[in-house]
Amino acid sequence: MAHCIGMDNTFLPGGHVEFREGMQESLSREIFEELGLQCEVKQYIGAVEAGYEDNNVYHQEINHLFIADAQGIEHSWNPESKEQHLEFYWIHVNEMDQHNLLPYPVREAITHYKKGNRTPFWGSDIVSSGEC
Repeated sequence: MAHCIGMDNTFLPGGHVEFREGMQESLSREIFEELGLQCEVKQYIGAVEAGYEDNNVYHQEINHLFIADAQGIEHSWNPESKEQHLEFYWIHVNEMDQHNLLPYPVREAITHYKKGNRTPFWGSDIVSSGEC
């Protein structure tokens, strides 16, 4: 899990795609920037759209989820953050609620994958008005 120090939620490591950069390249770059680790981005899990407010401003995002292998990482120790505002730690999949993993549909995507379902996942926490 990634945790922004001082916040009450966690999220998966990653970040924003830069111009002229693919999603897999972006994830690899973000893992290197945040953790100092080289990684190989592998299977696509799916996507989650989410909406949230920050300082009374509404934001929307689409999160793409991948399986990635990071070189030199071990599950017996928490990865060291290369960014002062972030910390990283392992949790058991059953502890996602306890650690307030956001956006919420990411929890469903992880459960979907852990149950062996390899079809791409789609989830959303955005309530549609139903208008077209």
